[in-house]
Amino acid sequence: MDKYIIKSSKIQTPEKLIDGGLLINGKQIEKILEKKSLKDYSKFEIIDMGDNLIIPGLIDIHIHGSGGWAAGAANVENVEGLCKYLPSVGVTSFQPTLGGEDRLTINKSLRAIREVMEGSYNGARMLGIHMEGPFLNPEEKGAFIVENLLEPSVDIMKEFIESSGGNITHMTVAPEIEGAKELIEYLVHNNILVAGGHTNATIEETKEGIKWGVSLSTHTCNAQRSIHHREPGALGAYLLDDEIYCELICDLFHVHPDMIELILRLKSTDRVCMISDAIIGSGLKPGIYEFSNRTVNIDEEGWSRLPNGTIAGSTKSLLFGFKNMVQLGYKLEDVVKMSSHIPAKLLKVEDKKGSIEEGKDADLVVLDKEYNVIRTYVEGKLQFNVENDQVILNDKLNK
Repeated sequence: MDKYIIKSSKIQTPEKLIDGGLLINGKQIEKILEKKSLKDYSKFEIIDMGDNLIIPGLIDIHIHGSGGWAAGAANVENVEGLCKYLPSVGVTSFQPTLGGEDRLTINKSLRAIREVMEGSYNGARMLGIHMEGPFLNPEEKGAFIVENLLEPSVDIMKEFIESSGGNITHMTVAPEIEGAKELIEYLVHNNILVAGGHTNATIEETKEGIKWGVSLSTHTCNAQRSIHHREPGALGAYLLDDEIYCELICDLFHVHPDMIELILRLKSTDRVCMISDAIIGSGLKPGIYEFSNRTVNIDEEGWSRLPNGTIAGSTKSLLFGFKNMVQLGYKLEDVVKMSSHIPAKLLKVEDKKGSIEEGKDADLVVLDKEYNVIRTYVEGKLQFNVENDQVILNDKLNK
């Protein structure tokens, strides 16, 4: 079925919600059709989604794992499993994210991701690799193991790039630690998106990092020096700079709804990128698990913590945050922008992905009235159908 039409009374384009259909030709959206034009295309198969909402596929640039699958597990099986799982939660593209692993495991994981990326695989498409570390400040380690954190090193970075086959597209660095300037400038020179995160930098140190090339704030508000009226910190610097983009976890656990509103008032939806920061336990049943040599407790509400109470990443999907933002009253087109278009723009693939427009990839998610996934299409191919597809969980971990 190279050419077909998917029809709905609610298709979210960048400009408006339309009643009509999308003519899909292979991997791409060939034409956006108003309802009155559909009769002229009756020779094509029409998939009628009724009043269900069609949005562009979600793009998660910061996700460590989900469904029992981990990007940092150092094997191909986990990478492929993660790709297959993500369409069930509306994600059509993502950056597998490494963070907290030791140097040896990082290199093994990079090689495993590279092997999958360079081959043929099903599910969500990988747009590159996000490395959240190991060049982070131990004072803001979050759930990471201190012994695995390293001082910034261009030589080690070259090692990582080689292991990845040049597929690293995004790097989180603490700009205040010794050696960060040289590393950041090297990353920028190699067209790698640089984010500031897990940082205890002062406002002045953060501004220096921005001068060197930091253009994104990693999971804004979390694991970064916060605002004090005498020292506005990293958060203050990122919020005040109009050019800086801010990642934002919208599970309403990591960041309070009023803080989300404050950030959006300062940054606008043009500078906020919604993320999940989901870990391997996202989508699993409550219980105590061993992930990456760490004990993590997933409680009855699905939140994850280390034994000392530290938040251990998120166990909620990007779609969960999408629902939250719509329910908080943000405009649907703005939530779509922050979860699809802005991520695509940050990764410089907005010419192909991130919105429903003619000529772009047919990455589409069909949602019911409760914003649950009915179908997910990746580059025109149906990758999840709630009616007959099982969610691909890692049974070795799912209790």
